Amino acid sequence: MGDSHVGRLYPYRSWLGEHLRGVSVRWHWRGGAGIDWAERQVAYASDFQIVVLMVGGNDIDNGMPIYRLADKLGRLAHDIIAAGAEAVVVTSLWPRTNNAYNTRARAFAHIMEQRFYNDPQVTFWLWDRRQSWRNYDGVHFTYHGYRQAMRYLISGIIWSINHNLW
Repeated sequence: MGDSHVGRLYPYRSWLGEHLRGVSVRWHWRGGAGIDWAERQVAYASDFQIVVLMVGGNDIDNGMPIYRLADKLGRLAHDIIAAGAEAVVVTSLWPRTNNAYNTRARAFAHIMEQRFYNDPQVTFWLWDRRQSWRNYDGVHFTYHGYRQAMRYLISGIIWSINHNLW
């Protein structure tokens, strides 16, 4: 569930079925989405065993303070669990060509790592991303970048399944 990156990962959805047999996958995204949009989607997300949250980049790009975003995302993850999901995987924000954004995204990742370090139901999945996978727009990835991104998501979901006691 999240922003335009989720939509651009859609062509690789069959990979999830190959690695996560018996898992039903649905995509829920909106280009330009931020945390406020995601907060309104809790009822939709509650129907799933695992929810992957990929949201926050547009909020940081629009100037939301990183501690406020961290608080909102932390509450959102636990609201989704309280509504019925068994686990949430929160992904790190992916870099852009804007250095100020990247600095804030790295600081945000540090906050989120600390926040979810001992949380049995929420996994924060940090990815060592490469700027070379950036598309011409400075925000999205190339074809190769999204292939790598899907591998990253699969590894985060598998890690969450193996490390959470449901």
